[in-house]
Amino acid sequence: MNYQLHDSQINNLSVSKNIVLYFSRGFWETDATGKEVSQKQNCKLIFSIDNEFNLPLEEFLTIRICKRKSIFKPISLPEFIDLLKKSAFDVDMEYDCSFANRKMIQLYSNSLNIAVELFIEEIKNVEYVHD
Repeated sequence: MNYQLHDSQINNLSVSKNIVLYFSRGFWETDATGKEVSQKQNCKLIFSIDNEFNLPLEEFLTIRICKRKSIFKPISLPEFIDLLKKSAFDVDMEYDCSFANRKMIQLYSNSLNIAVELFIEEIKNVEYVHD
């Protein structure tokens, strides 16, 4: 099966031995043609990172924020986690770059009126976990 993140909501992010995104409204399972089959529950997305130099995993995340239609500016991981505590972020779009092992997820919070671009680099493996 394949999965799509659109119309889901990220409500938390953790970084330990992997980068993990948690979804309050789960991602979508799709069939071979890309048609949505069902929205999964209790979801998380686990990114294993190719970290040959044992850098902190935060080095493989870039988070940019845009408030009220201004310019995107970088913010730190703790700042983004604080925003997630205030509001879940809707997934607008997701982009995969397989040759660069990179993913970009565009997010938006209506209640905070904030857009976010989340970049994850050097992805070795992605695991979609759900009930």
